Amino acid sequence: MKITVTGAAGYIGSHACLSLLDAGHDVHGLDNFSRSFPRTVAALERVGRDHFHFTQVELCDPRAAEAALQSRPPEIVLHFAALAVVPESVASPQLYWRNNVEGTASLLTAMEGVHADKLIFSSSCATYGEPAAALMPIAETCPQHPTHPYGRSKLACEQLVDHWVRCGSPDRGAVILRYFNVAGGDRLGRLGEDHEPETHLFPNCLRAAAGRLAELVVHGGDFPTPDGTCVRDYVHVEDLVDAHLEAIKVMPSRSATTLNVGTGHGASVLEVLKACEAAAGRPIPFRLDARRAGDPPTLVCDPRKILSTTSWRPTRSSLDSIARSAWMWIQSRG
Repeated sequence: MKITVTGAAGYIGSHACLSLLDAGHDVHGLDNFSRSFPRTVAALERVGRDHFHFTQVELCDPRAAEAALQSRPPEIVLHFAALAVVPESVASPQLYWRNNVEGTASLLTAMEGVHADKLIFSSSCATYGEPAAALMPIAETCPQHPTHPYGRSKLACEQLVDHWVRCGSPDRGAVILRYFNVAGGDRLGRLGEDHEPETHLFPNCLRAAAGRLAELVVHGGDFPTPDGTCVRDYVHVEDLVDAHLEAIKVMPSRSATTLNVGTGHGASVLEVLKACEAAAGRPIPFRLDARRAGDPPTLVCDPRKILSTTSWRPTRSSLDSIARSAWMWIQSRG
């Protein structure tokens, strides 16, 4: 297939490109490098050779977005491009509205211009906000009450995609995937989590193990969880990408299907820390700090819908597997 991937130089988008290339697809990557790096594109070009093409483009510019799609009209678009740092979204909500929501609107307009009717949209469990304990694990039917601008921007994009599908041609369809916590890297060490600054738990654990951080800061040790630290549902980035490949197979017509992507199992911060210590073969220095505002004690996915409607299974998402692949990436960067 001819597949366009937005945010192709970002963490999840680049891993999606890698898997699509490994599967023999022709991939056109789009990115503006606002939060990503040309070195990631170079890695994809080494893998893809004649099957990977890249365009640097600002999606919020409708003309530029349409020109990029016109250059290589896609059969399907995987839309990953977004800003996703919660504290930043609180400080600069207008930035998140413009980049995430206006960027998505611009992309949909560009897709209309090239008669591209199929979309897989990268959404987030952040759209659920802070569900009550009685609603755990979180199913797709859980009320969506996001508590910060990032989550609200993703919910607005979901609604926009849904309206776009319903008002268009009968061939239009979309799958909206709500991710839980994504971690890990390519099993061959070709790509990994590459953010500056880094805000995610697994890479920061392993940066501390490698001596690149003085210590890991654990935000909150007094939550109502077994060890007092937050519990989250972690899914390996390669499993997440596989969910997109499976979503292509169940693409609906004239509607948008929503699927949670997670394992259904939660792990605490200290459990992740132990898995990272095992992967690195050394202790990781850490200290407990105060809770961060808006951190729910527990967020765990109910994956029954994706398990029943697709062949997807999270086969690589044990803490040990995630930690080993993330450590391989940390080591490969010297």
